[in-house]
Formats: sequence, C-alpha cells, structure tokens
Amino acid sequence: MARREEKQLGLFARWWQSQSDKHFQIITNVSIISVALLVWGIIFLFVLSGPTDPSKANIVSLTWLGMVIGIIGTFYVAPEFFYYLEQKQTLDSILILDSRAEVLRRRKEGEDAAIMLGTRYMSSMRGLLETHEIPVGKNLAVDSSTSNRRSKSNQLNEESWWNNNDSVISHFLPGLDILRNLFFHRLIISMSFSASVALIWNTLFGLATLSGSREYTIDLTEKISGSTSYYHSATHIDPVSILLIAFFLFILYSTRPFYDKEE
Repeated sequence: MARREEKQLGLFARWWQSQSDKHFQIITNVSIISVALLVWGIIFLFVLSGPTDPSKANIVSLTWLGMVIGIIGTFYVAPEFFYYLEQKQTLDSILILDSRAEVLRRRKEGEDAAIMLGTRYMSSMRGLLETHEIPVGKNLAVDSSTSNRRSKSNQLNEESWWNNNDSVISHFLPGLDILRNLFFHRLIISMSFSASVALIWNTLFGLATLSGSREYTIDLTEKISGSTSYYHSATHIDPVSILLIAFFLFILYSTRPFYDKEE
C-alpha cells in the first residue's frame, strides 16, 4: 500500500520528501533569490528606466522574466519561509530555557517545531530534554546534541562580535555552515563595514576627484543607468546608494553574536 502511494506521488513530491532535513534551507534560499530578482526587476525597469536605454536592450527580456519568477517565488515561497522562521524562533526560545517546569510546559511545542525543521534541530531538542532529565519520546529518535547554554556573563567574557562563529546570520540562513567559519565571519564583517563606510562617505563627502578637489559624489543610479554625467557636488543622495547602504548595514548588524538577539 505504501509503495502504491509512493508511486502516485510526482517526481518533485518524492524529491521533496527525500529532502525533509533541508526544507528550511531550500525555502530560505529560494525566498532570497525570488526577492532579489523582484527587487532588481523593479529597480532596473522602473527606477533606472532600463527599457528606454538602447545599450541595455539585450537584458530587458531577461529582467522581465526574472521579475516574473521573483513575483511567483515571493508569493508562494515567502509565506512558507516566514512560517518556518517562526518555528525556528519558537524552538530557539525553548532551547535557552533553564527551568525544567518551563521546558515540560513547552515540550510539545518544541518537539513539533524541531520535527518540522529537521534532524539537527531534533537533536538539539533531544539534548535539552536529556539535560533536564526528561524522558524522550520516539518522535525524537536521533542522536542528542546537548545545548550549550552558558550564562550571559561567560559569553560576554569569551566571545565578541569579531571572535564569534555563532552569528545571527548563520542562524537566519540555515545550512550555510561556512558562515560559522571564523575566517569567513571576519571577512563578511570587514567587507560589509568597508562597503558601508565607502558608500556613506561617497554620499556625504564625495569620493570622486574633479579639478583637484575630492568633493564630488558618484551617483550610482545614474552610473548604472549608463548616464555620461554622474558626478554631483557632495552631499548628494541617490536611490541605489541608499539601498546598498541599507543592505550592507543590515549584513553587518546580522553578524553580531546570536545570544545577543536571544537575550
């Protein structure tokens, strides 16, 4: 009977079932790509007036196609992403509990969230139950991973923003273990900080030098759109620069230690 039901499932449905531990990761990545395609389409087609620029005629069709894909992906996948993210936040709030009675009270809620998110999260939930000597049911039949719930004072003494391999963004983007590597963590901090400072400095004081004076802002919106004149006396604000500043500041802020968010 089970084989008959499996045969009735489509190819995609069978593949999706086989990736149960990666559902959150897949949905997160698809959501990011969909939103990126949608935002780029809006900026290129309506802000930068790409369709009216003959030099960019070869990418107009691709941009329209990408924006349509982005709209569909955002409409269908983004709600699922926020639902999974809500379950992730619920589980995170349970994993930091120190009260056995509170863990018992929220046990069912944590187990449901862990099962939905996958084996790694089930292992963390099992570790929490074992730490508080709470019997573990068959629904968490995985190897345990005892949660490291150090006190806030110990965390502050041992970790800092720079020397931290457990950042908020590493939790927000599941499955990207490279974000927990200290070298890449520091690289993201350095790049996002440098980009933010350069963009803000360009907007407020200017980076371009004309006639021996470095007081001209490079208008990135006009530069991307192909304008031959994109220098303006500082201070000068353009939409693309503001979007990039907000993006890099968000990336920089999301590299903070994860326990800061929880506390």
